[in-house]
Amino acid sequence: MTQPIISWMDATHNKEIIAPFDYRVIDADDKSDIFIFNVWNNKGGAEDVSKMEDCTITTRDLDGGNGDTEKFNIEAVRNNWFHVQVDSLGENDLDEESSRIGRDFSKPIGTTGKTTLDYSGAPHATPLVPGAKEILGVNNNGKPQDAAGNYVTLSIQCEVPLNARSGKQEFKKRISYRYV
Repeated sequence: MTQPIISWMDATHNKEIIAPFDYRVIDADDKSDIFIFNVWNNKGGAEDVSKMEDCTITTRDLDGGNGDTEKFNIEAVRNNWFHVQVDSLGENDLDEESSRIGRDFSKPIGTTGKTTLDYSGAPHATPLVPGAKEILGVNNNGKPQDAAGNYVTLSIQCEVPLNARSGKQEFKKRISYRYV
């Protein structure tokens, strides 16, 4: 089976996010707006690809590190400024410590959704349901209501502490997974 085909989509599933995402200016001792992302595996794919297993999300510096090197001294990563709520699991912990990600924390992600229709719009033999911390890679028509097992929905917010230094923070949101 081929490797997963991952795409980050906006809140409406209509626009793929391929450029670095701008969380805009966030003042010290404040929170950003809440941004919603849909992370798909094989969106609208005509052939099956491998499912993503043991999925987690965190932040990393541009070299994939913890934001604590001389080259990449990234407070947002090093000090765990970001929070993630997994909407596709029915979570509501965005303001809680359990949602924090960064150098010290990663968060399991997944979905309780089912993929019911294949690429042609025909029903799959039975609704396909991912396991815990999985995102399916089966062929699908790319419509959220028919392929909910193929994506996760994440609400992401940045919480900047009062002692934050000023300036731009460049980092990556990183989803880790394995596949066979």
